[in-house]
Amino acid sequence: MQRLEHSFVTLDVFTDHTFGGNPLAIFPNAGHLDATTMQAIAGELNLSETVFIIRPDENASPRLRIFTPRVELPFAGHPTVGAAIFLAEEAGAADRAPRVLETAAGAVLIDLRQDAEGRLEAFVTSPQPPRKGPAPSPQAAAAALRIAARDLAFAPAAFSAGVPYAFVPVASRELLSQASLDPARWEESFKGAWAPAIFVFTMDDWESGREVHGRMFAPGIGITEDPATGSAAAALAGLLVDLQGIADGQCGWSVRQGEDMGRPSTIHIKATVSNGVVESAQIGGSAVRLIEGKIRC
Repeated sequence: MQRLEHSFVTLDVFTDHTFGGNPLAIFPNAGHLDATTMQAIAGELNLSETVFIIRPDENASPRLRIFTPRVELPFAGHPTVGAAIFLAEEAGAADRAPRVLETAAGAVLIDLRQDAEGRLEAFVTSPQPPRKGPAPSPQAAAAALRIAARDLAFAPAAFSAGVPYAFVPVASRELLSQASLDPARWEESFKGAWAPAIFVFTMDDWESGREVHGRMFAPGIGITEDPATGSAAAALAGLLVDLQGIADGQCGWSVRQGEDMGRPSTIHIKATVSNGVVESAQIGGSAVRLIEGKIRC
């Protein structure tokens, strides 16, 4: 049986330098691949996510299919940001790049801009605004992270902006570094929950701070720990608006993630709020192209 060659590139996303951020593989012409092959490729590459770009025709918005090593996701932040930057670079100019990308969770709006150093940044609007769901108990969350319930800053919460997360606040940066996933306790309390992925985080100023330090564990989808999680950052906007009592207007935060893995990442969050409810959430950052290659299968 003849094997075909499929070209791909990798980008480090949510960083401005190589070997930082979250690695992403992009297959830019994937219309001929079926889901089984896509999943096998993602498993072989074993990155947090691999994105396959499907272009029905020149007039249609590109469609993204996003896979972890184990499952297909309806939406994820770093594949969408990385794909948007890749497509802008391929177009030769940001104003010729697609402004809408289709995902299984819905259409995603893209805002491309340059930062102060001239680097291209992509901001994507999550396909759904953050909405609250059932949260784990403090005891279950602490046990799954091998910390004590007294180490939590307040009770966990759960939000989704397309993908649900359990958000577990810890009282210090030191406790954040000490946390580690207990697979047995995770399976006991989180595997069948509405929000099985855990985002543990801390802030120096819970009431008005604008910088978050976080880590994300998602063993259910084959991610032991993620260096940068855009879909979690989008969902986190809902919790931060509630926590800080923001009633109306626009606000923003930065999420520092991956530092304990040696892959520091920065995700920017922008939220539009009306009557205390997040109407839309954007997450964004930059990316650096690293590898170009081919896979035969």
